[in-house]
Amino acid sequence: MAPSKSGPPAAPYAKDEKVLCFHHDLLYEAKVLDTRPTEDGSSWQCKIHYKGWKAT
Repeated sequence: MAPSKSGPPAAPYAKDEKVLCFHHDLLYEAKVLDTRPTEDGSSWQCKIHYKGWKAT
């Protein structure tokens, strides 16, 4: 019997969750806009918006 392939682990962050993210050497407050599994399904990618940064 073939081993069952489990999906990616649960997303580490929820939509609209506030998080801290590094941009270069500085830490900024940010909000999670979206999450999705990577193509190989082994981890997650998060789209974020840094608080106070202009949306362009």
